[in-house]
Amino acid sequence: MARYTEQELRYLRLLDELQETGGVDVRYEERGDIEELTGEAPEAFDLIEEWQGVRLAPELQRAFLRFDGVSSHWTLTKGGSTLSGEFSLRHLPATLFATGETLIHDDLPADVRALYEEFRVFDEQPRTGAGTLAAMRVPSVVTGTISPEIWYYDSSDGALLLDVDYAQYLDALVVTKGTIGWQYLYADVDLGESGLGSVADDLRTMLDVFPDVFPGHDYSDLRARLEARL
Repeated sequence: MARYTEQELRYLRLLDELQETGGVDVRYEERGDIEELTGEAPEAFDLIEEWQGVRLAPELQRAFLRFDGVSSHWTLTKGGSTLSGEFSLRHLPATLFATGETLIHDDLPADVRALYEEFRVFDEQPRTGAGTLAAMRVPSVVTGTISPEIWYYDSSDGALLLDVDYAQYLDALVVTKGTIGWQYLYADVDLGESGLGSVADDLRTMLDVFPDVFPGHDYSDLRARLEARL
């Protein structure tokens, strides 16, 4: 059996938190096998450069997961509050082959088409049917070492640039548990706008109930981000 890295143990603990917490109904979970062939982070990053010509910034290696998939779809009921969340991560070597081609259609403006062509999808929410995903943007021509931009796509709102890198996204996911819409906390948006009210309500609920339900995390940054966007 493979020995888990600390990052992998963080995600196993995340799945355990969801499974073991009263009021949380885990509707789907995946604890994928460790992908041994890609090796640990340094070897995997070398393979990505060899296969794709993409040299990822070494500081992203701390977030590397070798699971061939790790997912959860859950709902939470506490008092009169309900909440749902989902994440479905693929490991980085597979991400570089997961393009944004399904987002492209004939009516897209040329600049949006060009953006989606550079998407490499690493997180999705297929079971909620929300039409959302997260992708790293890998330029068609890459020179030197890059830390790709991270974008969140919502079929209702299009694509939003997030102010996190790949490693920071995975850090935030551990805390938010994939609550639907958590990515808006890292985008340049006004959650008071018409159409985003339900997102703001869910994020308020998350920050109201999570400190009691999942007390082992620091929510101060998420609170500050929500307040700045209301």
